[in-house]
Amino acid sequence: MSQAGMNNTSQGPVPPSVATSFVTNSGTAVPAGNVLNVLGAAGTVTSGSGNTITITVSGSGMTWSAISASQTLAVDHGYFCTGGAALSLALPAVSAVGDEITVVLDGSTSWTITQPNAATRIRLGNQQTTLGVGGSLASTAAGDTITLVCETANARWVVISSIGNITFV
Repeated sequence: MSQAGMNNTSQGPVPPSVATSFVTNSGTAVPAGNVLNVLGAAGTVTSGSGNTITITVSGSGMTWSAISASQTLAVDHGYFCTGGAALSLALPAVSAVGDEITVVLDGSTSWTITQPNAATRIRLGNQQTTLGVGGSLASTAAGDTITLVCETANARWVVISSIGNITFV
């Protein structure tokens, strides 16, 4: 029996109807040995069945809470300050590069974000808080909102978004 015209795809050329490159938003993948790996990063799970690849992303970013008492802030958390008098909100002593915190004044009298240790400092544009526990940011009116991102683990935070007239100490 003749085998002329048959291709062994596990060792020979790929038939013309099979994709040989896969274009994504950030590059092109080319199978090696007729295998293409699809991997997920943190919070992402991939699965395959038949001719379908499913990519599932868990979490939606920040967790949000309405608060009315002074407290230590948690990373990757947003806070609506909705009740109570002036709230003192301490940055966490432990933070990693990329951690985010958002605080919105919406009902409380005011908020002050305090720094937990001698190495902490916050930058907004060309302004910085006083280095250490004496430094802080404070709201001045309803609606004041600030989003901070940790730039240096356990030490430096940068304001990436602000609404209102935030005061620096």
